[in-house]
Amino acid sequence: MSEIKNKIILLVVLITLIFGGSYILNDINFSNITLVNVIIIIIVVMILIVGVNMILSSRNNKELKSRDRLFNSLVQNSDTIYLMYEYKTKKIVYMSKNIPEVLAIDESENTEDYLNVINDIFKLPILKDSLRSWDEESDFVSQMLSYVNSNTLNKIWIKVKLYPTIDKKNHYLVILISNVSDEHEQQHLLVTQASDIKSREKQLNQITASSYDVEMNVNLTSGEFTLRNLKNDLKYFGDNRIGNYEYEINEIIDQYINVNDAKEVTNMLSLNNLIKLAEESDLEPISIRYQLNGNNNIWLESTIFFTNNKSEIIITILTKNVTENAEYMRIQNQKLENALMDAKKANKAKSEFLAIMSHEIRTPLNAIIGLSESALTEELPRTVHEDIESINSASNNVLQIIDGILDISKIETGNIKLVEKEYDVAKLFKNLETITIEQIGDKKINLEMDVAKDIPSKLFGDSGKLKQVMINILNNAVKYTSEGTIKVTGKCEKGRTNAKLIISVSDTGCGIERDKLGKIFDDSKKIDNKDYIEGMGLTIAKNLIDLLKGEIEVESKVGEGSTFTVTVNQKIISDETIGQMTNYDPQKKRVNTFNASGSKILVVDDNKLNLRVAERLLKKYNIEVTLVESGQECINIINDNQDFDLILLDQMMPNMSGTETLHKLKNIKNFNIPVIVLTADAIVGKKEEYLNEGFDDYLSKPIEIDTLTDILKKHLKH
Repeated sequence: MSEIKNKIILLVVLITLIFGGSYILNDINFSNITLVNVIIIIIVVMILIVGVNMILSSRNNKELKSRDRLFNSLVQNSDTIYLMYEYKTKKIVYMSKNIPEVLAIDESENTEDYLNVINDIFKLPILKDSLRSWDEESDFVSQMLSYVNSNTLNKIWIKVKLYPTIDKKNHYLVILISNVSDEHEQQHLLVTQASDIKSREKQLNQITASSYDVEMNVNLTSGEFTLRNLKNDLKYFGDNRIGNYEYEINEIIDQYINVNDAKEVTNMLSLNNLIKLAEESDLEPISIRYQLNGNNNIWLESTIFFTNNKSEIIITILTKNVTENAEYMRIQNQKLENALMDAKKANKAKSEFLAIMSHEIRTPLNAIIGLSESALTEELPRTVHEDIESINSASNNVLQIIDGILDISKIETGNIKLVEKEYDVAKLFKNLETITIEQIGDKKINLEMDVAKDIPSKLFGDSGKLKQVMINILNNAVKYTSEGTIKVTGKCEKGRTNAKLIISVSDTGCGIERDKLGKIFDDSKKIDNKDYIEGMGLTIAKNLIDLLKGEIEVESKVGEGSTFTVTVNQKIISDETIGQMTNYDPQKKRVNTFNASGSKILVVDDNKLNLRVAERLLKKYNIEVTLVESGQECINIINDNQDFDLILLDQMMPNMSGTETLHKLKNIKNFNIPVIVLTADAIVGKKEEYLNEGFDDYLSKPIEIDTLTDILKKHLKH
């Protein structure tokens, strides 16, 4: 607005000058000048002066405003606050707008807040004390001061500068307050580093003097060499000496170093090798250990330190006695070797224990599972069928537990393998339901099964390991849920030939703390024995899921519960879907066996119940079965020239094992009957061991119908 006003006034002045000039030039007669003319001329001149002054003033104002904007911009973006204090009024007449940024305080619209902060700074005791001795005429610069804002509690380092100025009328004080936190940190770092360097240098000298016995300095450029004994009573290489390095070091090695170590020491400490090492970018210290000559069995260790000094390369070789350390290492190595032997013995004992446990438990399970499997293929009343189904399921659950224990050994050795085959998806979920109900027992837990009806009824994969994973997760859910709900959800994402099977288990249990979520699948991160034991099921589950090339995830909230989700890809065998699980009929279909009429099989087992199981299973193939209870009876029958197409031979029998029986059978002239080892020993590596002994194949107890069928098809002639 003021610029428009100035332009109007300037225009009026110009018009007045034009008209006034015309009047003067046209009407004034210099020979007859009147008072009026003089007055008019004076007025015109004054107007001219005012106009020129206004033009200059307008230009000055523009320049001042431009400079003011530039100054404010520079101040706003600097780390220094600018203030102007007037002595006469005792007030701050100018204050830059960057106070919040410089002092790291909250921005305020009230100028009084900023003035209070400035006053707080000048009330700092160390600053007040410095100002007492200031003459108020010279420039004042404070040392670094720490300032803590009472509201934000932010600590910064500042520096205060004062510049007195006096113009014609007023006396001012220009105040600069700078944030020097970065400068303070740098100075503090330099002081600390300097202190550390001195401290380390002192420590190094102390260590060198106390820990080492001999110091050798070598100039690799000139070949100059000095040897100094740091302890007068320990002169491993003779007296102090000065000379040429190559000559002196060769003499030392020949005279003082054990002949067995001389070559290695020569190669390491040769001038050419040291120059080669010094030229490498990594100049880390290098040590070599060797024995002195004589019968005192003294071991020394020399450490080479590299130093670049201008154009020269200097090395320092410090030597100390490590005889005690060498003896200590020998003892430790012996202890380590003994511990390794003990570990091997313990591992062997563990394997033997697992083999015995596997046999002792699997043998009765073979009878229970075998007989129940056989009974389920027959026409039975529904209630009886369901009871036998439960017996079979419970027995398989025990078998899964045994397999889980054995899988620990398999996982440790990395020998666990996939056994993929076609399986009934509805049966898998029904088994999970039955097993979980048994685990729940009397607990007040409601089990919900939410299985999508569009899942294919037949898939191809290792259902046994998938089932074991889910049982481990369900057992965990039952263990940590005292009451509430456990929900099993099953669904799939179908492709053209594959289906992504997704199974979730949610519970309303105690939940898992966030810091333990990353440890539940890793037995190496278990905190104590309790965590280790309780986490083994999930550890095995994670290893099995990795083997299945699937994924397992967990979400959990303490006090609310957990959800475990397993995802695996399986091949689709049948496009038929499982439908509603409530309509699933547990009545098993008859076993799809083949007709092996005319075949004769000899079964050898010391357990009469297992003989009965084998007979019932083989009769379904229309096979003629002969049963004997010992290895000697087996040999007698073969010696009587009785002919068989196949022999199923139990391994663990009294008096004569299956392996011993096999070796005697092999010695019988013209013996060429395939012999299948029948064993409850399912430890990893046993199959290969039995095949190496001469068995033609391996059948583990409990006998699985599908595996038995495959073996019969493979080895029977008919």
